[in-house]
Amino acid sequence: MTSQVNADGHEYFALRTFRQDGSSVSTPVWLASAGGNLYAYTPGRSWKVKRIRRNPKVEVAPSNFAGEPHDRWRPGQARVLPASELRIAKRAMTAKYGNKFRWFTLVTLAGRLRKHGGRAVGLEISLGSV
Repeated sequence: MTSQVNADGHEYFALRTFRQDGSSVSTPVWLASAGGNLYAYTPGRSWKVKRIRRNPKVEVAPSNFAGEPHDRWRPGQARVLPASELRIAKRAMTAKYGNKFRWFTLVTLAGRLRKHGGRAVGLEISLGSV
């Protein structure tokens, strides 16, 4: 059974990642779909990236701006994309969010220049593969 989330039908998503002790942390994110997977773009030093590097198990649900889910959670696996594949995430995000995403990349770059969030990374999420 494959769990599907129609990323194109929702603007915001809650991404649930897991700490080393097994407890979960939910974070609001933008997600875009391409090639059967979901993609996100985020600062590389964010806690969600650190948790995904340790444990690729994630759950995703459509949510409001604050990250409060309004549909069921779908399990999946996430990976941090290598720099050579970052363009896949950026293309998917630009196609869906347009200028909002372009502004977000500028804000992320400004944070990188101030050494806050580090270099941006792409996340690839495959649902239904736990």
